[in-house]
Formats: sequence, C-alpha cells, structure tokens
Amino acid sequence: MTMIIATAIFLIAVIGFAIYMKKNKARDTATKQSASTSFTPKEEISPDQEYKIILDSLLKLNILMRKDIDFPTEMTGEIEAIIDDLMVITPSMMERYPGETLTYEIKKIGRDHLYKTVKEYLDLSSDSRRNQLDIFKKTIGNLHEVSNRSRDIVEKNETAEFKTMANFLAGKFS
Repeated sequence: MTMIIATAIFLIAVIGFAIYMKKNKARDTATKQSASTSFTPKEEISPDQEYKIILDSLLKLNILMRKDIDFPTEMTGEIEAIIDDLMVITPSMMERYPGETLTYEIKKIGRDHLYKTVKEYLDLSSDSRRNQLDIFKKTIGNLHEVSNRSRDIVEKNETAEFKTMANFLAGKFS
C-alpha cells in the first residue's frame, strides 16, 4: 500500500513538473516574441499619406455637419472657411516648413482638433447645444482666426511669426 501511495505521489510530481515546464516555455516564447516586436521601428508615413489623413478627417467633418439638420447654418459656413484654409496651408507648410512646430500644430488641428470640437458639440442634446452655442462659436471663431493668420504667415513667408504662433496654438488648443 505504501508503494502505491509513493508511486502516485511520484507520478503527480512528474506530471506537475511537466506542466510547469510547458507553461514556463510558453511564457519564455511569448516574452521573446513581444521583445522582438516591441523593438520594431514605427512605420513612417509619407507627407502625402499624412495629408490624405488630414483630408479624410476634414471630409468626415463636412459630412458630419451636413447630416445634422439642427446644425447652425452660419457655423457651417465658418467651419467650411477653416477647412478651406487648412486645405490650402497644410500642404504648403508640410513642404516648406516640415519640422516647424506651427506645421505640427496646423496638422493637428486639421487631423484631430477641429473634428473633435464639432463632434463634441453635435453629441450634445438640443438643450445643451443651446447652452453651449456661445462657447462653441467662440472656439470655432478662434480656430478661424488661427487658420487665417497661419495662411497669412505662409503666404507672406513670415518665419519670425512661426514660433510665436506655434506657442500660442500649443497653449490654447493642446
């Protein structure tokens, strides 16, 4: 009887050890795979691809506004003016001033910030929209001023204004 118990304990120990080794080997393999994939460099996107992403965001924004029948018409016009400015200045800035902070901020407005601002307003209830309309108009007005001023900076090649405008944008919209 003692021999049977000792054999059973021995078999349980061998099976337990085999399971432990199998799990340990699987964990080591997973660690090696994650380590090798974590060091792969990010795929760089070309300026053309980046501009396409911005245009896609602006197109989605335009469609989003037009689908909402309660969206104020005057705001549609102002946002479309911003979109027009961004479509003109973004490729020029990406080409002529690729490493500048102002270029980064303008791309961020076109890619994310303008869409996010309008989407957040559209997600509000009718009552909340009425309460937030003045704040929304002010935010869109500020973005319109930024896009106009940036357009002037690019057209007149006012490189001295780049840092000032970039710092303003980083503080205001980031």
